[in-house]
Amino acid sequence: MKTQSNRITAALLATLLLTCSPAGLTQSGSAASLEPHHQQGSEQAHDHSNKVHFAADEHDEHDEHDEHDEHGEPSAAADHAEDAVVELTAIQQRLANVSLAAAQHSEFRFQGRAAAQLVADPAKTVQIALPISARVIARYSNAGASVQAGQPLFRLASSELAQAQGAYLLALAEWQRVQQLGSQAISASRFGQARIDVQTRQLELIAIGMTDAQIQALTKPDTPLGEFTYLAPIAGTVQRDDLVLGLNLAAHAPLLQLSDESGLWVEAQVPATLLSAIALGDIAVVEVAGRRYNAQVIGRDHQMNQQTRTESVRLRLDNPNHQLHVGEFASAYFTQTALTGVVLPDSALVRTPDGDWGVYLLVGSDADGQQFKQQRVQVLQRQQGQNLIAGIAEHSQVVIHGAFFIASQQAKAGFSAHNH
Repeated sequence: MKTQSNRITAALLATLLLTCSPAGLTQSGSAASLEPHHQQGSEQAHDHSNKVHFAADEHDEHDEHDEHDEHGEPSAAADHAEDAVVELTAIQQRLANVSLAAAQHSEFRFQGRAAAQLVADPAKTVQIALPISARVIARYSNAGASVQAGQPLFRLASSELAQAQGAYLLALAEWQRVQQLGSQAISASRFGQARIDVQTRQLELIAIGMTDAQIQALTKPDTPLGEFTYLAPIAGTVQRDDLVLGLNLAAHAPLLQLSDESGLWVEAQVPATLLSAIALGDIAVVEVAGRRYNAQVIGRDHQMNQQTRTESVRLRLDNPNHQLHVGEFASAYFTQTALTGVVLPDSALVRTPDGDWGVYLLVGSDADGQQFKQQRVQVLQRQQGQNLIAGIAEHSQVVIHGAFFIASQQAKAGFSAHNH
């Protein structure tokens, strides 16, 4: 037992001597092979300590930046975004539809909005109603159809119409007879009465809707009495059609409505806050279904609606291509103030890392492409897709289309650099 204990003690002493002696490290093959690994492990531990310390420093700096941002100052990321230059090739610009424009001072008109609706122009609208009862025996048009002046619309038959046509023929015959006799053969009163009678009967037929040619055709033996075809008095669109074939219509019942839509009215319900800046002859902008048109103020009601607290303002709107129609809802914009500055569309604006507005300016160009740089701006006024901004010099080349693509390229380049 003592022999075994002595052997264990000797082994432990030998191991201790080899570990503590520098000569043992250089002479022993096994110890020599351990030395580099020990040093490498020490260096790795030292590097790891340095990295942790560096990361802690970065975290402290990040906290300092966050505190800096909370006080409203631009962050380092925002400063880096403004300093970074994005280069695009000609192919990239063409695919992204990047376009530039020179920043120029122009007038920005701030406008007040009023709800509106398109209505028919009374001067270009005809409401067809007969002063006699009649029956519809034929129809030649439908609601929504475009008709030309003189085009047949419908045909009517009526006993009252036959009486009116017969009365005209009798009055015409009497007038022709007194004309042949002459003023010397008959009294002046009879001559005048015959003239009055024929003109009165003729006007009755015109009021029914007969044209001069149709009235003159009554004198032909083959022309039937009690019927006639109603012809369109103007060119326009059939906006109302209450005709039913075979229906007996009462006198003065509305039958059709024709409207020439080449010119429309706009009835805008304007609040009191906008009325002081509106005058007859002013030009306003009318927006219908996303499209804008110029219209002229032609009248006002000069009284407020008690329920809506608005005043009705009428505008005349040219519609030569008949793109607009009666009944469509619209928005009328009346100019309130006019400011001067650089005006850019919404497509030119992007958000900076700080959440501010920014644009991209052209800062260079070479054979490889063009270089762009982000510039922070201030939006002073915005309306209808246009923005009055401050922060860029006049005549600067500004990206007005494709700014979002440039921003994405800049963000992608920032991610790549960070990952690298």
